[in-house]
Amino acid sequence: MNLNNKTIVITGAARGLGAAMARRLAVHGPNLALVDLDADGIADTLNACDAAGAKGQAYGVNVASEDEVVALFDRIVADFGGVDGLVNNAGITRDGLLVKFKDGELVSKMTLEQWQAVIDVNLTGVFLCGREAAQRMVESNSKGCIINISSISRAGNMGPMTVPLTVPHSDGAGVIEAVGEGVCARRVGERVWLYNVNR
Repeated sequence: MNLNNKTIVITGAARGLGAAMARRLAVHGPNLALVDLDADGIADTLNACDAAGAKGQAYGVNVASEDEVVALFDRIVADFGGVDGLVNNAGITRDGLLVKFKDGELVSKMTLEQWQAVIDVNLTGVFLCGREAAQRMVESNSKGCIINISSISRAGNMGPMTVPLTVPHSDGAGVIEAVGEGVCARRVGERVWLYNVNR
């Protein structure tokens, strides 16, 4: 795998899988565009990648904002000359029960704000970043790759309850799988590949 001077965008790169993927790719000499709202975390990842030999840049962007994502990919192209790969890794959880009862009494229920926050980042973010990356890959005739990281919880979270109803995280993961398959079926472009990976 030759990633030397290829530009790879990684969302959710401040910690966890995103930071680990950035550090692992850094030794292959790519340009890394690291995206996260966690300024301290993204700075740590950037420093580690630079030390490993990558050329990197940190971008504090909300992947759920269309204007910010469009501007992000414009800046990445301006900074590095193009986009060769995207790892759609940014995601949040607000897992909880749809409704929670104790002794026949309603204790709590998931709020619309909890639901919407996850949908905005985990689904809309994947769509927006994928769309903008694909556009720039096709326009530059790049041999590109988009990897969507979803969750094994797409099949439902396992827990002590028989039907945990943990949403919307597991629902979002399933939609990411379906979106990826739909995009592949329509082909983003002759040279752009899309993959789904479950964490």
